[in-house]
Amino acid sequence: MIEINLLPQEMRKRPSPFANIDFSAFSLQKLPVMPIAAGFVGLLILVLALVFAMGLYSRMALSSLTKRYEAITPKMKEAQALMAQNDSVNKRVSAIDDLMSGRFSWAKNLNAISDSMTPGIWLSELIYDENPVSGVQPAKGKGPKMPGRLIMIGYATGSGEQGAALVGKFIKSLKDNEEFYSDFGEVDLVGVKSEKVDGQDVVSFRVNCIFK
Repeated sequence: MIEINLLPQEMRKRPSPFANIDFSAFSLQKLPVMPIAAGFVGLLILVLALVFAMGLYSRMALSSLTKRYEAITPKMKEAQALMAQNDSVNKRVSAIDDLMSGRFSWAKNLNAISDSMTPGIWLSELIYDENPVSGVQPAKGKGPKMPGRLIMIGYATGSGEQGAALVGKFIKSLKDNEEFYSDFGEVDLVGVKSEKVDGQDVVSFRVNCIFK
């Protein structure tokens, strides 16, 4: 008997690629279960060992980093202290730069103080206090020439009202000296006290000259 398939080529049933394979030779009972189980257990043990090793390495690395951090902590504190000192020095250098750049002339003002001295007055100390004076505002549209104040400490001959009058004349002379007073917003007497120097009656005084 001859069979002829008249269907087009693309509609014909194609033979299965597994048609010639005999699956009867394969059996689950013949699989090597023990070797496979042993291999799986071995792989699991290997993975666990790797995880344990990575955890141990991480703990050791963390311990090492902690010891290194503790070792450098004192140096960090020392470095921070040096940085704070450096900032303070930079501020002082900036103030000196301002002086050198001509915003303020010590030589001019010392000469002006000398010119303002009145009879019976002498100075024992001149102190520059660089700390800004609270409540003092710079002129509108201008920054202060210098922060802080100049402190004059000195003596006047005589006692009581006589010495106080000499101090008053000295302060008036300072205020009348435009070369000196142009750099200051206030020149105030802040302390007067009767004393004896080498057995002579004198009046000690303290004058604050606050920079503009």
